Amino acid sequence: MADNGDKYTINAVARSFRVLDYIGTLPGAVSIQDVASELECSSNMAFRLLRSLEETGYVSKDPRTGLYSLSLKVLKLSRKALQALEIRKYAMPCLEILWSLFPKANVNLALRDGDDILMIDRIDANQVPRTYFTPGKIVPFHCSGVGKVLLSELSDEEILAMIDRTGGLKSFTPDTITDPEAFLKEIAKVRAEGVARDRNEYIPNDNCSAVPIFGADGAIAGAISTSALESSMSADEIEGTIPELKKTASRISGMLGYTAL
Repeated sequence: MADNGDKYTINAVARSFRVLDYIGTLPGAVSIQDVASELECSSNMAFRLLRSLEETGYVSKDPRTGLYSLSLKVLKLSRKALQALEIRKYAMPCLEILWSLFPKANVNLALRDGDDILMIDRIDANQVPRTYFTPGKIVPFHCSGVGKVLLSELSDEEILAMIDRTGGLKSFTPDTITDPEAFLKEIAKVRAEGVARDRNEYIPNDNCSAVPIFGADGAIAGAISTSALESSMSADEIEGTIPELKKTASRISGMLGYTAL
């Protein structure tokens, strides 16, 4: 029987994907007991799941520590998924043009997947040091410019429920907004201005401005942003990228079939 009552769901398959999801959220490798605890199953079942994933090439086992981590085969699947995204196909040429205007900035593309904000692609600044975001990296929704933009189409009630599901608003810097009511006021400002800002809220001395991309249905389909460490661009300079950011987002939205009212 399936855990959720769906007769078409195969428990072993569903559990295997849960294992992959779990490992993917962690910075390091996992043990059999870690998986057993996460899935609330026996150590024997956890071992069998990990062994099956190892044999199919989706996880690898460190023979020295006995710990498991995702394999490069998962990365290949991620790359295929990224290549298939329509928004990325249209956005990247436009973002290349945007970057040519602000080469000291990082230019970013992000999407929302449930409660996660995913960095889909990025053009790095020609300056060092850099703040690297690998494609598929999850960033906080409450202290990233793209996260605020992508949440701005949700109702306050939906946002509060999301905050509750994800365990509250974690502090990353002294400037991170951690109070839900203050965050709702910030989102109201984003809705009114059509732009979101992260000013030292996620990474110290790093600033970001972000705007939405709209799909043919009028809903927010993604977000683009410019960001840079203050050693490369000042907060005022990042603020100054907003007009071109909006022009670029409008161009991408039009390619996706969006028609402004």
